[in-house]
Amino acid sequence: MGKFMLSEEDYEYLTKGIAIGVGIGIFVGAFFENIIFTFAAGGVIGMISGLIYSTYKKFKKKEIM
Repeated sequence: MGKFMLSEEDYEYLTKGIAIGVGIGIFVGAFFENIIFTFAAGGVIGMISGLIYSTYKKFKKKEIM
């Protein structure tokens, strides 16, 4: 299995994605009365979206250069 290397910019996107996902998860969980599940789901969705956004930015940067 290959290594997955992240740059400082990738870490920034990842942490912002997790924070936003968890925040949205808490608010949604308050409405559905299941904060623990939506907190966890928001964190996972935020992590995945942060990694996707980071990959998108890398490809866009390579395309420009």
